[in-house]
Amino acid sequence: MKMCNIYQNFLPESRPATAGRNDPPMTATLLHSSLWIEPWRDLITEENGHDPRSRYVEQFWLGTIGPTATWLLRHVAHEFDNSPDGFELPVVDISLQLGISPKAGPRGGIQRTLHRLVMFRLASEGHAGYAVRRRLPPLNNAQLRRLPQHLQLSHTSYYSLTKSPV
Repeated sequence: MKMCNIYQNFLPESRPATAGRNDPPMTATLLHSSLWIEPWRDLITEENGHDPRSRYVEQFWLGTIGPTATWLLRHVAHEFDNSPDGFELPVVDISLQLGISPKAGPRGGIQRTLHRLVMFRLASEGHAGYAVRRRLPPLNNAQLRRLPQHLQLSHTSYYSLTKSPV
């Protein structure tokens, strides 16, 4: 597996910043000019899951994880098509492409988006970067209950139509 020398891509942030009046000031953090992204190997989800570019993800996951996280997953899926073992994600370029802040640190747009993917177990943070799912699992029951009623019914119909006869 290809591993990059990620340590050469650290740049110090120039000055402390604050996000809000009541937030403590951020200390100087390290900014990655790129992040290593590799596939999250999960045979069950890879076999039974949904491509991030699929109608299922657009219809059901979008309202759960939000548009920025969905677009990032779609971008990563395209990159995995070309680099199946992983790739370097240019932080500033992808941030600007997604319309989010390229700011460094935990309040930066790409960090918040990646954190959201980690929260929903669609990505995992590691020592060299992030492992991101190539395919997404079906929504769990708690996630389904948070969807609008018409999407809950649509989800039920989706799975009753796609089940193969026993």
